[in-house]
Amino acid sequence: MTAPNLVVLLADQWRGQDQGWLDGARGRASQVRTPHLDRLAAGGAAIAGGCSSSPVCGPSRGSLLTGRLPHQHGVVANDLPLSPRLETLGTALSGAGYRTGWIGKWHLAGLPRDKWVPPAARPGIEHWAGVDCSHDHLDGHYYVGAESPTRIDFVGYEPEVQTDLAVEFLAGQDAPFFLTVCYNPPHDPYDSVPERLRTGYPIERMTVPPNTPGSDERREVQRLYWSAITAVDAQIGRILAELDRLGLRENTIVVVTSDHGDMLGAHGLRAKQSPYAEAVRVPMVISGPGVPACRPAGLLGLVDLAPTLLGLLGLPPIGVYGRDLSDRLRSGASLRTELLIGNWVSFDNGYDQGIGEWRGFVTDELTYARTVDGRPWLLFDDRADPWQLNNLAGDPASASRVAAADDRLSALLAESGDGFWPAGRLLTELGLVDDWNAREIALRGDRARLLPTR
Repeated sequence: MTAPNLVVLLADQWRGQDQGWLDGARGRASQVRTPHLDRLAAGGAAIAGGCSSSPVCGPSRGSLLTGRLPHQHGVVANDLPLSPRLETLGTALSGAGYRTGWIGKWHLAGLPRDKWVPPAARPGIEHWAGVDCSHDHLDGHYYVGAESPTRIDFVGYEPEVQTDLAVEFLAGQDAPFFLTVCYNPPHDPYDSVPERLRTGYPIERMTVPPNTPGSDERREVQRLYWSAITAVDAQIGRILAELDRLGLRENTIVVVTSDHGDMLGAHGLRAKQSPYAEAVRVPMVISGPGVPACRPAGLLGLVDLAPTLLGLLGLPPIGVYGRDLSDRLRSGASLRTELLIGNWVSFDNGYDQGIGEWRGFVTDELTYARTVDGRPWLLFDDRADPWQLNNLAGDPASASRVAAADDRLSALLAESGDGFWPAGRLLTELGLVDDWNAREIALRGDRARLLPTR
């Protein structure tokens, strides 16, 4: 048998609680329908503890590809470029003889967003078809080309078009390959899901979680969000069917995950960049040779994916923070007990909602976060309080728990070499002031927060 293939199906902004196979685990029942993901989960490792260390696009994607935290790979905010000098999952697999491909959003090539990504900005990725960053889910465009770009306009729903491209890629493989398909939905705009794909969730049956203010608007957004998830699930099913048809499924590791979640109004917040479970928790299903059917306890962060997948493929791990958890997956054993999380730089939606820089950690039992000024911000007992309604950080009766959590966070920061600096100092130390100022001017206009240049 040849070396196993690897297919990563990466949706954007798909929160972990919205998966059918979870069956209401830990009190977070969901009505979303994901039949193809559910079948994949039944035959592989279905991990309820999938987490994004930095719940926002660029930083989390950088961690997924490098096995490093944002302060270690440099993409501490969206639209900052990933250094081509870093070892990535792509460079490791291309160096091992894999043909590599990426279809869809990249969001690691800096500005402008709407562009072809040249080979130097996508290290290790040979075949690429997508846009660095676009949210045109209907009647959009993408770029192709190994050394120069060709723009291709399409009519239809982007996930279906991207799956067509993935099927074309799979049909041409006669050696080990690595393919990532990055679907933009269920990322907003939520109303971009076609009408024909909304029928499965009647508005009159919609309810919102207990941590989300109820309103007709919230119920409609949730209906559209779930419709987009089910639409993406259908495309997952198409790729699995094509792997079966080509006789590749038994020798292909398939991963379904997301770069971060979506608050969807929970706790009065939108989008991401916060420590709440809606933003941090993501789907994490891994199926294929060497991975038994199991539901392992513990956590597996996006930062752990690169070293773990390389381990499953029998290759040396990469990264300086992510762990190779492949042996634990092979045995169905418990995974990580804790994972450092944070918002290294506050920007855009997070900044506009008053979410500053913070660091924290999650375990199977709790979520803790501290603000950049040293203040304990959030402590939730996630077992007793799965919807995170009771913040213990300001509870005098929980003072010892808060102190213990804060001490543990300090130790985790020291272990990772994270100085937990304010955004301005971090960007200066990383040599990113010019890149930051450029992204602020381009994306924020008269609201740009500019840093002094030396």
